[in-house]
Order: sequence, then C-alpha cells, then structure tokens
Amino acid sequence: MSTKALNRSLAKQDPEGTFDSPFGIVNEQLFTRGEKLATLNRWRQSILEELIALGEGKRARLLDEIDEARSRLRTG
Repeated sequence: MSTKALNRSLAKQDPEGTFDSPFGIVNEQLFTRGEKLATLNRWRQSILEELIALGEGKRARLLDEIDEARSRLRTG
C-alpha cells in the first residue's frame, strides 16, 4: 500500500484496488480484526464471482493468499 492516507470506506469496498496483497489488510492498523476479516471475505467473494463469470482459475493463488491472511487473523 502507498503512504497516502487510507480511505477506510473505499479500502473495505475495493480491497484489491487499495492493498498490494491480502497481507496488507492483516497489517492495516486502522482496521479492527472484524473489519479485516470482513474485507478479506469481500475480496475473496469478489474473486470467486469473477472466476465463475470467467470460467477459469487464474486467480487461485490470490484466493490462497486471502485464505492464509484470514487464518493468520483467526489464530493471532
């Protein structure tokens, strides 16, 4: 993520456009744990919908990263 001030609302609605990776959400200090999980879930759902629409699995690695980031939040 860049050094610009975080637009929390936009970041929650468009995490892929805001964060370089799902782990950026995990490390974001301006989000609560619940906000982080919800944002990761939103990102994941968006990708799943895209995969269904495209009928392909090019973004599976990113889904794996989102799952790992969510896991880190649950066990941390």
